[in-house]
Amino acid sequence: MILSERIGLRHATEADLPLLIKMAADPGARGDFLPKRMRAPGELAKQFGENGFSSDEYEMLLICDRRDPQQRVIGNVVHFRARSRYTTAREIGWTIFDPTLRGQGYAGEAARLLVDYLFENFQQVYRLECTVSVHNGASRGVAEKIGFQHEALARGLLYVGGQPVDANTFGLIRPEWEARAR
Repeated sequence: MILSERIGLRHATEADLPLLIKMAADPGARGDFLPKRMRAPGELAKQFGENGFSSDEYEMLLICDRRDPQQRVIGNVVHFRARSRYTTAREIGWTIFDPTLRGQGYAGEAARLLVDYLFENFQQVYRLECTVSVHNGASRGVAEKIGFQHEALARGLLYVGGQPVDANTFGLIRPEWEARAR
């Protein structure tokens, strides 16, 4: 487990599948800025069985509340290959499942742990990026707080709530992370 004071990041286990299936079937748990498409329970169970949500293409880590005796899962962070096939860059994302826990710094803490994990363990990764709806001020704040720089506006990049939505792209390169880590 990757630890900070309040949270830990870990891989999913079979015991987590009921929660993850519930979250995949609950558009409200994904918030206002992720697609509302529901995933079939069998699809998630199959993916877990194939690779435990961890591969070169995509990895999901669960955010656990260390202050809770059960270390309950409160969200997830993910990283995956960035859009271009010509790069080793990874894109990251985060979700806090319970709306009452949003805005309390958990996403930023988890995203910072994920950034450190990626730069410390994937030497070929020089760049990280995240894509955020122009309407998602909270995630923009997370990106900026953990050192990502605004780089671009992509018109109609995301499809949220049945509508095309513009998105901001933020990036962080290894030398910037190293300077922060010192």
